[in-house]
Amino acid sequence: MPDLSLRYASGAVHGEMLVVSITTDQIRDSTLAYALRDEIISLVEATKVRNVVLDLEKVHFIGSVGFLAFLGVRRHLGGGRIVLCNMSEPIRQMFAVCRLIPADTATTAPFEVEANLDAALLRLAS
Repeated sequence: MPDLSLRYASGAVHGEMLVVSITTDQIRDSTLAYALRDEIISLVEATKVRNVVLDLEKVHFIGSVGFLAFLGVRRHLGGGRIVLCNMSEPIRQMFAVCRLIPADTATTAPFEVEANLDAALLRLAS
């Protein structure tokens, strides 16, 4: 297994799922955002998974370019799923306003969301 620790993210495989912990606290500029996107894609390629948990516990700010980076990962996965977890309330609200996470159980969005890592892993296992 390759080293799964990179500059802005680290990864760990859980069964057939990849957990990516974002290690930067702010995703403000395009250089960082696209480097983060490329790192996540390289982790996906190295592990050959189709379902990913993005752990945002350390992230305190995401600019619009960060959303584009995450959507780039989403496109790369094709039919795979991405569950976001450990989001602060302001970041959760930003994702919701942009309709990137479901507003309720009846709506669909590019990303799923759970409160914590355990719940995210359970969601992908079902």
